[in-house]
Amino acid sequence: MRMNSAFALLCALSCGLVLLLACGVPDPQQTHLSHEAEALAEQECAVCGMLVRDHSAPRAQVVHRDGTRFFLCSVGDLMVHLSSPSPHGRAAGIFVEVMEPEEDPALSLTNRHPWVAAADGFHVVGVERARIMGRPVLVYSDRISATAVASRYPGARVVDFAELETWWSDGLH
Repeated sequence: MRMNSAFALLCALSCGLVLLLACGVPDPQQTHLSHEAEALAEQECAVCGMLVRDHSAPRAQVVHRDGTRFFLCSVGDLMVHLSSPSPHGRAAGIFVEVMEPEEDPALSLTNRHPWVAAADGFHVVGVERARIMGRPVLVYSDRISATAVASRYPGARVVDFAELETWWSDGLH
């Protein structure tokens, strides 16, 4: 009887240790995913279901706390995605493509663009743009470029990501 109690205790401790290790050690791949943007391939937009790479930059991607990644074909779809509850937890990484200041927003810019954390981009709102679902938002890597582009369009302005979220939630889109 004494041997069975010791064996049961050893089994319980072993199971507890396995559970503790399994729950307490972050998955290195998930940690890696939340800190880097991925290149576009055949991903469908998480909001509209269209092929993301076929849409004009800037496009977006979100990595949630559980490592699930979603791609979006526009910053507008990004804002819709972020405003919806997710079973995958909060966003751990939000990335947007940045445009070059000399690019004409009237053109379909489906070529590859560099990715930055959304909070590091400078967002231009108030620019009319064909073939974009929702209100267009342009993104640039620095404030000087964003301001130069915004100055070419009456009513356009530069906002940071927090201001973009407020602009979106206030219904000004």
